[in-house]
Amino acid sequence: MAASDSQLQPTDSLCEEYVYPTMFGPAEVFILQTEDGTPVRVLYVAGGFQSATYLGAQAYEPVFAYYRALDCVFLTDRPIDRMLVIGGGAFSYPKHLLASKPQVNIDVVEIDPAIVGIAREHFFLDDAIRKYGTDQAGNTRLGIFVQDGAEYLAQSPGSIYDVIINDSFDGVDPTASLLSHATLIEAKRALREGGIYLINAIAQNKEEAAPFAQALRKAFAHVYLYPCPDDDFAGSCNNLILASEHPIDLEGTIAL
Repeated sequence: MAASDSQLQPTDSLCEEYVYPTMFGPAEVFILQTEDGTPVRVLYVAGGFQSATYLGAQAYEPVFAYYRALDCVFLTDRPIDRMLVIGGGAFSYPKHLLASKPQVNIDVVEIDPAIVGIAREHFFLDDAIRKYGTDQAGNTRLGIFVQDGAEYLAQSPGSIYDVIINDSFDGVDPTASLLSHATLIEAKRALREGGIYLINAIAQNKEEAAPFAQALRKAFAHVYLYPCPDDDFAGSCNNLILASEHPIDLEGTIAL
């Protein structure tokens, strides 16, 4: 996730603050207080908020609207039992999947080992793995790969994922290599029949989504915008773009 300073507007900061070196520059971890007084721990890297988590009993509930909107894939008619998330950040969405979708196995690719370490120490990743990381047969449900996302797709076997989520940013900019035609073709190869490729895009409308749509239409037959305005964090323009070789029947989508 990437969001500009104007996209998260808490009322005050609390005392906790940590700074870690990463390949993208200093990563700051601190707690902010929302307008209703709810504390939210955030990860801030290279000019953007990369992840956020509630504390305590709410730790697995998605903070941002786009986190919640990613669950839209479960409203389609596609069977989903294996997902890939590229750009783990602080694992906010993967840990939500672990806690809420026991039928789903998740692979996460995060290029920076320092970010994975931050997720483990401050964003309840290890806690989620302990509680939800294995299925009833004792099989591991979460795979973590410290690797470049484009390289991972190029090396992965074909037809293994039902959903691939691209949530990778370099600071506040989408990772360019993951939007190249060659990498999108690799992503399509990694999807099973009817699979969905999904991008977290900084785009408020069809016009702003046009560059993403143009890239995706060269690789996939069907491309859609799925708006997810954030009423809690005013100004957020993270919206989703879905692509597939088959039409996606999902209320609220806009064909691109």
